[in-house]
Amino acid sequence: MRFTVRSKLGLILSLATILTVVSAFMVMAIANRGMGAHAAASQSLPTGGLTFASTPTSAAILSSSRGHAAFNGTSGGSVAINETATLTKWPKGHGPASVHVNGGVNGGSSASGPGQSTPPTTSSFIGQQGSATTCSYFAHGCNPPDMALGASPSFVLQGVNTSWEVLDTSGKVVSGPVSAQNFFGAPNEPGNCDPGSGNQPFLSDPRALYDPADGRFWAAMLQIEGSVAFGVAPNCPYKSVYWVAVSQTSDPTGAWNVYEFNMETDVAGQKFGADYTQLGINSQAVYFSGNMFGENGGFFAELFEANKSQMESGGTSFTADGFYNLLVTAGPGITSKTGPFVADTVQPTLNLDSSNGTTETFLDTVDGPDVQNGHFCGFFGGGFDQTCSGLLRWDMANPIAHDSGGAAPTLTGSYVATAPFLVSNPADEPTCNQCVDVLDLRITATPVIRNGTAYAAWETAIQNGNTTPHPLPGIEWGAVNLTDNSATTNYYSLDEAVSFGTLMPDASGNLTMLFEHMGKKVFPETRYVVKPAGQSNFRTPGNLLKAGESSYRPTLCGTSALPVCRWGDFEAASFDGTGHIWFAGEYANQFQGVNTPPAFGRNWGTWMGAIAAS
Repeated sequence: MRFTVRSKLGLILSLATILTVVSAFMVMAIANRGMGAHAAASQSLPTGGLTFASTPTSAAILSSSRGHAAFNGTSGGSVAINETATLTKWPKGHGPASVHVNGGVNGGSSASGPGQSTPPTTSSFIGQQGSATTCSYFAHGCNPPDMALGASPSFVLQGVNTSWEVLDTSGKVVSGPVSAQNFFGAPNEPGNCDPGSGNQPFLSDPRALYDPADGRFWAAMLQIEGSVAFGVAPNCPYKSVYWVAVSQTSDPTGAWNVYEFNMETDVAGQKFGADYTQLGINSQAVYFSGNMFGENGGFFAELFEANKSQMESGGTSFTADGFYNLLVTAGPGITSKTGPFVADTVQPTLNLDSSNGTTETFLDTVDGPDVQNGHFCGFFGGGFDQTCSGLLRWDMANPIAHDSGGAAPTLTGSYVATAPFLVSNPADEPTCNQCVDVLDLRITATPVIRNGTAYAAWETAIQNGNTTPHPLPGIEWGAVNLTDNSATTNYYSLDEAVSFGTLMPDASGNLTMLFEHMGKKVFPETRYVVKPAGQSNFRTPGNLLKAGESSYRPTLCGTSALPVCRWGDFEAASFDGTGHIWFAGEYANQFQGVNTPPAFGRNWGTWMGAIAAS
């Protein structure tokens, strides 16, 4: 779920006020979340001359259920048709229709160079499609799919919008689809406060993981209610929670342990609620983070750990400790005019081995103001002269010792230099120009750690010599050496737009990327490409996973009624632990008219595939 907000400058000014208030009311805010202050830990990684700040907090367990039958029940139903609650909410900028950059970073088409061929899929099959089943809060469904995927050697768990199902590895549906409400056991809203949706809870932004080390599936979603800022169920009591669940065994069709964590943070009397679910894991804990938006404006990021072994056993003798209001308060590019850098979309990582020890690394892009040069990354227009660069790395050490009477977690920041990037104009499709959203500069898919390297991807505008009068949406990807923060970053582009890069490495260093592809000659489709170990970049167009069948929402996208259509918030990939990388992407399926069920003009579909990997 994403929503449009006012300009970044306005947000920074409001945040400057909020930060002043935070200092005065820090004790109150922490008390509202139920924990005391933590000391900062020292670290020796490069800081780039930056000063990092954050505030400790905790997320209370509001409810838990041990042995919940997640796949008992069906999808819900609704009479609501207003999709305001799913509109784009960018932490920075006005949203996709406001982006008008006149240049981009320099990167030639990745299809032009020599490279090894991408292997064929070992499995490839249809996933959930646009309908009221996959988004039961609305009578006609909603746009677009948010993608959750976890794959083991025997099962594939897919979550899309408000629907979950389990398939076998040949694509046969084994369980589901069931509504997210049934999957997590979330109760109806009280007192008939949201009759238009049948008093269903508003759940969104599903994420899923498969943990090869423990053989468990993990799933998470946000719930928001009673929020003016989010436009959700305004007559209901305010509520912002994350539902996080873990399968009791390696069989996701069986029993699950489910936890409801309070995500609301109150600062000086203002409620902040969580958007854009993010989920990661290592040997010690499961980690979740969110972008926090205030009822009266402003935003910040917050992140948490939760004891993995406790949750796997259904226990509750733990506290989800964390930090909120992650900032860079001083640096070469931070001035009184720019204000501080306020982190957003601070993604936890999926650790596929123990190469990062028990520390969890979170990553976010320096998406304005640039902490080194003060640029705003094209959110206010411009071209290459407004590019930003860099990642911020946040390391949470000692995550669970406090659950047994030990020290509290610590959070430290460091700086990773990258190639430049710039927010991109929307993508073209055959029926309209610059009319499909490619999102902002955030890391959308869960970053992955393997063999001491963290992998992540984000969008950028690219000037690659194509014939379009504007820069193309492209992908910047990075591989960060966790020992010293040195990074390899590069661009991926084709002759039409590419976006929503999703990375998964194998044990040999080969890197797979799923991505979306669309343009004036290409219906929105999903593809994948492999970069062999030792090769500096992805050098081929890769392979088609699923071709687009028509333009996306052709009677609406690019019109005055809907100048820019939303595309997927995030895609997903998974390693099954025994020799296959799985991925799930979005494509435009056949448009059948705005009054034709089951999609009612919301002509998107999802497709899943796998390749052999070490």
